[in-house]
Amino acid sequence: MENKQLNSFIKAKTGNFVVPIKEACERDGEYTEAYPTGYSIFDDAMKVGDQVKGGVRDGDLVVITGLSGHGKSTYAQNLTVNFGKEAFFSLWFSYEVLMDNLYAKFKEMGVESDCLIYTPKKNVSGVTKWIKEKIEEAQDKYSVKMVFIDHLDFLSPSDVRSSDQQRIVLKNICKELKEIAIDSKVIIFLMAHVKKVQGREVEMQDLSESSGIYQLADFVFSVSRTFDIEVTKEKKVLYSQNKGVIKILKNRLTGEQPCMSFVLKNNIIEPELFN
Repeated sequence: MENKQLNSFIKAKTGNFVVPIKEACERDGEYTEAYPTGYSIFDDAMKVGDQVKGGVRDGDLVVITGLSGHGKSTYAQNLTVNFGKEAFFSLWFSYEVLMDNLYAKFKEMGVESDCLIYTPKKNVSGVTKWIKEKIEEAQDKYSVKMVFIDHLDFLSPSDVRSSDQQRIVLKNICKELKEIAIDSKVIIFLMAHVKKVQGREVEMQDLSESSGIYQLADFVFSVSRTFDIEVTKEKKVLYSQNKGVIKILKNRLTGEQPCMSFVLKNNIIEPELFN
């Protein structure tokens, strides 16, 4: 069989052939279901058409960034709790914190022992191929919809060469995560550090080796905490005020970029109300 005939045969067998766009859709061209984050200021910015509610959607890659210690993981845990209240299951890959400590923080936030949060018993790899396998396992066992990965620096693409520059490696990681999100119809939340900034707000370009990361993301959130500084003759100490700001730096869906001031109480992020 000639190559052209073979290719036609394979395409016909798999059903992967060119069709009118309507036939390639599963929802007749309607926007896919939105999963609210629990913060109305952001959900409203993710609302399209005549949909009643907005939020993240299947196939989304959501990057949460900010300086170290400013609350990226805390924001991700709050999102997890909010999704759990709506019975959307979450899968966590925590490479930076022992699972006991992560679970202890969830318990402080009021999460019960029968929570809808799952994790590999041990994170034995940061390779995206292994992460995909665990996502598929969690979908089969628990119908997981949300995936949280903390954080980017611990990951590596399925195929990496010693000659690859760091920016290429990070771009390939994000490319593979985006493909996983689309293929598996999950939403992936990826935490990523920024370069140190002084005297201004965090911007997308501050993401370390940034262009490949924010170009592939559907949404980029930044988290910034407010600190007081106490200076003595002996030392300078930073004290958290348990306040901060979360901002959408990129919104591929509508372009809206709202920010939300918040207060932190028992690790719960609450929008700050102004009189």
